[in-house]
Amino acid sequence: MDDKTKRKNVLDLQFQKYLIIASTSVIIAFTYTIGVGIALFTEQIKLNNFVSMGALSVISVGVLGTCATLFFNAAHHLKNIPRIVRDL
Repeated sequence: MDDKTKRKNVLDLQFQKYLIIASTSVIIAFTYTIGVGIALFTEQIKLNNFVSMGALSVISVGVLGTCATLFFNAAHHLKNIPRIVRDL
């Protein structure tokens, strides 16, 4: 296999990796949001309890912030990979 083919295969693997990261982070964020919505709807989490709302806020910022960071980082890399392939 020549060097150009190897580089394209590596870029293809990177593309797949970032695509999996982006889709997984969207799935996790969506599932978390649905779960919190169901918990609020069934009153498992009380809106008038300051401690539970504070804990929910901190956990939500952590989970959704991590998902957003991973998604936007992966989207940035996904946008750059086709340009790199064209340069090859």
